[in-house]
Amino acid sequence: MSPGTVLLFGSALFGVLLVITAVLVWQEARRSGSAVRVYAVEDAVSFAVGHLDPTVLARLEIDGVRRILEWEVFYLQGLTEKDRLGPWSTVAGGTERSVEFICERVATVHGVSYDPKDVRAVLVLEAEYLASIGAIGETVGGDEP
Repeated sequence: MSPGTVLLFGSALFGVLLVITAVLVWQEARRSGSAVRVYAVEDAVSFAVGHLDPTVLARLEIDGVRRILEWEVFYLQGLTEKDRLGPWSTVAGGTERSVEFICERVATVHGVSYDPKDVRAVLVLEAEYLASIGAIGETVGGDEP
């Protein structure tokens, strides 16, 4: 083979290598964009505490915010299909039923009373936290409840 042919063949192989590398990088970028979202109560607590109105935080304190978020998770885990408003009815930010449940459980188990408006404020911030980590999105198909 002539030196020109070898150079041309080597350049073609190098071009194929670059194309394969670009495809692999593109695939990895797509895969990392669809990573599993993880809800961590302590991260949600930190987020809520950092964004909560200071007067509400003074009433609830950090432990109160944690209690509210833990009871919200407990409430959502206990929902059955008949409890839901529809197939898409888990509502980020809480519902009146979840606020009532949390207030009742906190009073019964912890002996503390929280204003439902304060509980709602924490649940709204929980929804903002979920949005910030990419765990919630637009409603998918069907009519909204």
